[in-house]
Amino acid sequence: MKKLIVFLSMFIFAIPLLNQTTKVEAAGDKSYSIQSVLPDNQIDKNESYFDLKVEPNKDQTLKIIIFNTGSKSIKVTAEVNNAYTADSATIGYDKYNKSTYKNDLPELSSLVEGSRKQTVSLKAGESKEVSFKVKSPDKEYKGIILGGVTTIANVSPTKSKNLNIQNQVRYVKGVVLRSKDDAVNPDMHMTDAFPKAVSGSKGIAFRMDNTAPININDVKIKSNIKHNSRDLKYHAKNLQIAPNSQFDYFIPIDDFTAGTYKAKITLTGKNGFKKTFTKTISVSKTDVKQVEKQTQPAKQNNFQWIIILVGIVILIAVALWMYLYYSQRNDGNSKHGKSTRRRK
Repeated sequence: MKKLIVFLSMFIFAIPLLNQTTKVEAAGDKSYSIQSVLPDNQIDKNESYFDLKVEPNKDQTLKIIIFNTGSKSIKVTAEVNNAYTADSATIGYDKYNKSTYKNDLPELSSLVEGSRKQTVSLKAGESKEVSFKVKSPDKEYKGIILGGVTTIANVSPTKSKNLNIQNQVRYVKGVVLRSKDDAVNPDMHMTDAFPKAVSGSKGIAFRMDNTAPININDVKIKSNIKHNSRDLKYHAKNLQIAPNSQFDYFIPIDDFTAGTYKAKITLTGKNGFKKTFTKTISVSKTDVKQVEKQTQPAKQNNFQWIIILVGIVILIAVALWMYLYYSQRNDGNSKHGKSTRRRK
């Protein structure tokens, strides 16, 4: 019986390991940093990103140095991406396949000659230079071409009591290509509005775009949304909008119910930019139900656990069968031995 208990205990102890997806072995210290190598046509030498005045149809090399600052070897991937506006109204550079929106200028990704992505391996304390060759457009242009050199690597995991979480670290060196010094004004539009849920909050997403080849910094948003007898006020600051980009800006609304919402949204930014939008949206009871479903936590897929439990039951059944089989066999052998001794 003791053998059976030990046997079953081994399987029960193994249950948590069947769904284990994180590594628990000790990992070395992995970390890195990057530095841009600014060329002679850098406009502001005090900036760490690339802000370049380019001439038509000329090659430009973007160089960064990657330093392994850890005690173990590390692999770092570097890629050239276009800038975009995230739905949170921040400028991102981390999406490899992201295209610009309604853009008459070439994208930064289309100007790269050769591969847009490189991976380097560095030993502890080692540094390597990574470079991308970019060819400027055939003719001068107004505005800017905006993108970035993004690096990504797995670094030392975050350790907790029972879990190791693999961490990824991204660094970005922005790339601004300028040709003419002519001023360009942002061209903002609001094209749609619809109910949405974000991070458990219910509200309305306002689809906006900037179709001009210029970014907007230090953006502030102030909104007043009328619904029935309520005036719903919202504001945010320190936002950014990329050139030639579209995004869905979400405004949360407490006690989100069906009805008509009349929104007045004002955007202000650096260099005197200001734009006001008005938008009316009708929200049905069906819309509200759909949004409420989005706020509910996703149901866990129990199929995996069913397979695990069925497997455990089968293992226990096999263990019991083996125990009973060998117990009966041992009892039979014992009786047979006793009867043999009696005959003697």
